[in-house]
Amino acid sequence: MRPIFEKSLLLLPAIAVLPITAFADPNDRRGRHDSSVPERNIEIEYTSVGDSLSSTGDGSVKTSGVLIEAEYEQNNWGFTFGFERWNYQWTKPEALPFINGIGTDPWSSFTTLQLGLEYEQEINDRWELVYYVEAESSYEKQTAGSNEYEVGLDIGYEPSDSWSFVLNTNYEYLDADGGEFGVDLEVTWNDHSKEGWSGELEISSEFPESRLTYHFSNAFSTTLFYNDSGTNTIRLADDSPVTGMQGGYLEDEYQRVGARFAYEWGHEGYLSLSIHKNFNRQMAFLDSTGTIESNFNFEDTVGMSLILSIEL
Repeated sequence: MRPIFEKSLLLLPAIAVLPITAFADPNDRRGRHDSSVPERNIEIEYTSVGDSLSSTGDGSVKTSGVLIEAEYEQNNWGFTFGFERWNYQWTKPEALPFINGIGTDPWSSFTTLQLGLEYEQEINDRWELVYYVEAESSYEKQTAGSNEYEVGLDIGYEPSDSWSFVLNTNYEYLDADGGEFGVDLEVTWNDHSKEGWSGELEISSEFPESRLTYHFSNAFSTTLFYNDSGTNTIRLADDSPVTGMQGGYLEDEYQRVGARFAYEWGHEGYLSLSIHKNFNRQMAFLDSTGTIESNFNFEDTVGMSLILSIEL
């Protein structure tokens, strides 16, 4: 069961948004851009997670990751390409509960490649539809059986100048364990304004997320956030030392609560620094047949993230 303190942190951004809606600026209507003019953007994110001790034994791990994502938009079409690399530094790996007492590291790094395509259809000033398809491959060494595919539809509605709602329906298929449907609802308040408060709450079929932002000026802002983080479903190596998981799969996931400080320039350009606490960390394994699953917990730790987004 999640501690009461952590539950309260989940609710704080969502609760704080409600009493301040009276300060919304009705003139902050979302700007529409000429879709025939191409938009290009590249985002680089570095994340570091401190030493996290296994709940069983005294093995521990430090984690760091780099994500590079490039986007291109024109004539309502959007294309994305992503590259992600996670590195793991282990201490006393022989004491980990998912290794048979040997001194070899369970793994040292993972790679994810991602491609995405979307089409935006504006119905009118209040409604829009976004159709998208994505494909990913996440692996340690071999790529066979490492794929993940998703198709989805976003239904966007803006009932006023300050509020917007997006209902997402999607179907996701993983080589690891087959397919499933998902539904998400995202609610944002004052999100297009660069003055004062804004907020977001996402109710997901997987995990709820929320944020509360205050803009000191057009350029400087700070955000309190609570979200889900970690890796995709990773295809482990054929010679993996993890017990019974040769050619199997791993998900290394945790929740984060923290603060982000950002400096923005232009439409998509910004630099941000986040400090966050990572908790409820769990490494979940699934064997290559998709039938045997095991879960292992790791202790809470502190992390940081640095993001640079550049308009090209």
